[in-house]
Amino acid sequence: STGETAGKAAAGEAKKDKTLEEITLEMLEQLGASVRPARNVPNVEALSWVLEQLRSSNPPSTLDMEWFSMGDPQATELAAALKANSSVTELKLRYNEIRDDGAVALAGALESHESLETLTLGNNMIANRGAEALAKAIASKGKVSTLDLRYNSMGPTLPEAFCELKSLTLLDIRANRLESLPAKLGELTQLKTLVIERNHDLAPASLNSASPTDELLKALRAQETG
Repeated sequence: STGETAGKAAAGEAKKDKTLEEITLEMLEQLGASVRPARNVPNVEALSWVLEQLRSSNPPSTLDMEWFSMGDPQATELAAALKANSSVTELKLRYNEIRDDGAVALAGALESHESLETLTLGNNMIANRGAEALAKAIASKGKVSTLDLRYNSMGPTLPEAFCELKSLTLLDIRANRLESLPAKLGELTQLKTLVIERNHDLAPASLNSASPTDELLKALRAQETG
């Protein structure tokens, strides 16, 4: 019909409008952390440029270092530069190769960083040791409101340190290896968005990952009193 033809044409035009990067990101979201960037050598030139900017007289407030193929050594180098910085409010480190050692190094920098509000570390290889260090560092400052750790390797239980993140309004821990969440996480009533889908079968059974955030928090609190 005419309506169906017009709908298909509109969908085709919308698809054409998407950039290659947007299409690639959508594919990665669907496929998860098993997909890595084709480039497996750290982007040394880009990293050096970012570090220069951090040390300049007019450092940026947002650091976008996604797709840098950064491993633990590069994350440690970045952490050292961040310790002497107070301007960065948003740090974007998705789609890298950061593991626990790199996350611990970054946590050390965040302990003395006063201004950070958003930290995105999705699509890395961070397990519980690194995640716990990050949570403790963030809790000590109480300013970070957005924490994105999707598609990492946390599990089987989320570290208890996450229960102290009282400044968070968004926590994304989807697609890790989690089988249970601490009951006290339900006490973070300031959370507006809690994303837990694509983990293992989370206990208890009442914890439906598709539920709205307020219902998820309520289920967690019930687990504590049950």
